[in-house]
Amino acid sequence: MQIIVIGCGKVGSRFAQVLSEEGHDVVVVDRDSNSFKILDPEFNGITITGVPIDQDVLKKAGIETADVLAALTPDDNINIMVCQVAKEIFKVPKVIARIFDPAREQVFHEFGLTTICPTKMTVEVIKSMVVSEPATSLQTIGNTTVVYNYVKVQSSYFGKKLSSVKPKDNSFIFGIIHNGSFYFSNEDVTINEGDTLVIAQKKN
Repeated sequence: MQIIVIGCGKVGSRFAQVLSEEGHDVVVVDRDSNSFKILDPEFNGITITGVPIDQDVLKKAGIETADVLAALTPDDNINIMVCQVAKEIFKVPKVIARIFDPAREQVFHEFGLTTICPTKMTVEVIKSMVVSEPATSLQTIGNTTVVYNYVKVQSSYFGKKLSSVKPKDNSFIFGIIHNGSFYFSNEDVTINEGDTLVIAQKKN
């Protein structure tokens, strides 16, 4: 796939690196060229310096033929504007935005955007730790509601790779919270004591 990643912070750079290693064509856009220093020296994608909401910058990144655009900057406003441009003007098939303010999530959904809110996920996990009960959160993607369950890892999984965990029913492993950071399921992470699995399932 041809994928454009907006924002080369810790999440954006790691996401770009993982997809590039899997053989996808990845372009990373960031307004600060120094941000690209966080990328692995062996990263074989393309980096472009420029304002991500500038249509000329996006065209240079190949948005006219892109399959996916993921807006992962720390600025919710930038993320929503880039996603709107990608979806409405360039008709990118799949547009994903990271947001930090849960109160804005409904606004993103009204624009038909797929979102991921790490703030909400983190709050739910901490809550489950405090009150000692399983935590869940809901995300609306298009017309479908996805339930995310946060489950403490069982000891039988300690030392295994995240990719080896296969949940039951119609759910799947969305990712894991490991040492305070979130990792997607396709990342090379070894499960340890204290980790929390994020399991996704469509709401019936």
